[in-house]
Amino acid sequence: MKKLYLTRTAPNPRKALILLASKGIDVDDMDDLDVVDIDFATNEQMSEEFTKINPMQTVPVLTLDDGTVLNDSQAVCEYLDRVYGERSVMGNDVVQRAQVCSMRRIAEFEVLYNFMLAFQHSHPSKAQRVEQVPEFVAPSIARAIKALPYFENALNGHDYLVGDQLSFADIVLYLGLDFGKALKFNPNEQGENLARFYQMMHERFSIKNMAKAKPAYDE
Repeated sequence: MKKLYLTRTAPNPRKALILLASKGIDVDDMDDLDVVDIDFATNEQMSEEFTKINPMQTVPVLTLDDGTVLNDSQAVCEYLDRVYGERSVMGNDVVQRAQVCSMRRIAEFEVLYNFMLAFQHSHPSKAQRVEQVPEFVAPSIARAIKALPYFENALNGHDYLVGDQLSFADIVLYLGLDFGKALKFNPNEQGENLARFYQMMHERFSIKNMAKAKPAYDE
């Protein structure tokens, strides 16, 4: 049986959850895949048992029936997209895949990554994992905000970033906007198009709407 190790609140594992949900698939109701919730509040990702699975101590992690371990969110999502559901959120042809890749990378590295960097260097829960540099926080948030007019313009007259259907680029941008709230960033104050986009995505994919947990390991 395949196993997907994750936590339901962090941005990277949420990519996989939202990808499947966008295809109408409930991750907790899949015949060939079990979900294993990792408790970050107790640092379970640093446990000996989980470290054997993923020495990087990060989620998501997908283990396949043949023992293959995928421990990167992009790799996990590429696999899930190819194997489950009819429509690809990565793009339906070579041009669209390239467009989605471009938009996804900009959303990830300019928005989500910078908010995550600010969080890592400011939140007490990250102090034991990284050497925090408080001076990184404000510039990282500023860089994320600086990139948002690009997406405000891209969404002008459109519901989604690429074509007329939800893509992985939309998922990553939404997660960046949503995660920014942990840093007192308001995604509804960054332009009309981004506010509309965020509200549309949040109605479907908020943590509250998608939250469901199972025990991390069988007793």
